[in-house]
Amino acid sequence: MKDNGLSRLATASVMLLTCPLLVFAQEPTVEFDPPRTEWGAPDFRGHYLPGQYQPLEIAADENWQPPTGGSQGNNAAFSRFFEPDPDAPARPDRLTAPMIVDPPDGKVPFQPWAAEQRNEIMARQDELEHLDPRVKCLPSALPRAHLPVGYNTYQILQLPGYVVMLYEWNHLYRYIPLDGSPHVSPDIRLGMGDSRGHWEGNTLVVDVTNFTDNTWPVGHGAPPEGAPGRALTTGHGVFHSRDLHVVERFTFVNANTISYRATMEDPNVFTQPWTIEFNALQRAPGDHMLFEYACHEGNGRGISLMTGADLEAIRLGVR
Repeated sequence: MKDNGLSRLATASVMLLTCPLLVFAQEPTVEFDPPRTEWGAPDFRGHYLPGQYQPLEIAADENWQPPTGGSQGNNAAFSRFFEPDPDAPARPDRLTAPMIVDPPDGKVPFQPWAAEQRNEIMARQDELEHLDPRVKCLPSALPRAHLPVGYNTYQILQLPGYVVMLYEWNHLYRYIPLDGSPHVSPDIRLGMGDSRGHWEGNTLVVDVTNFTDNTWPVGHGAPPEGAPGRALTTGHGVFHSRDLHVVERFTFVNANTISYRATMEDPNVFTQPWTIEFNALQRAPGDHMLFEYACHEGNGRGISLMTGADLEAIRLGVR
């Protein structure tokens, strides 16, 4: 009987020690419930700054270094300006973990021919035909418009049945109906695509189609395999076809931070759909405003910042 008593005591002790752990493990995650508009929708209205900065994809070469010049300054600016909201549930490895959460290897799932073409773009960014489309003042496309950029801020407006997003970058804007209406005709092509949205609980879900094929859906991350050292490290060269289809999900994680998740599908370029996710928007101070944005072709400073290219060589038509 004495042994049985000791056995029961030992069992009880183990249960007492493990029960708090079990209770902690089973505690459900509490979803933030944002304020509501007068008509009952989650209230996204307001001004926002760029959010959390981290690489787009896992680097192909850990020893690869960015080119000298504007690009390094741009990276320093990222480090200075894009500190995340301290109250937001961000990953501690945010500066090294990729935005790509699917596929699990953290890489853009290019078809073989597309990977070769991207390498070509990356290797020849100091030639006019391979410059980043935004240097030519083209729209940033999606989800690129929500990637952290030092001179992009946002304003979100809402009306019953509609959401409007204004971007400082290139004076971009999006008009998003929430009424279940179909996309515009396939003959109509737009740099920012055609958006149609709906609510899933507190999450704004936006389906985007009808893109042009002269933009890049993303624009920063790590260089692809084989890119020479003079190519920019910001993942440029990720192109798409007119069949690009993007599904976005905007969700408040707290009163000041919006998480952004975007899944891209293009059967002409990628082997599978792929998804990025990060805390993209932080609420701006109350006196924030969108500033005038000027973009014009031949802006030498813009080319330097975005490519680290030799401007004199470009002007002379030599490499």
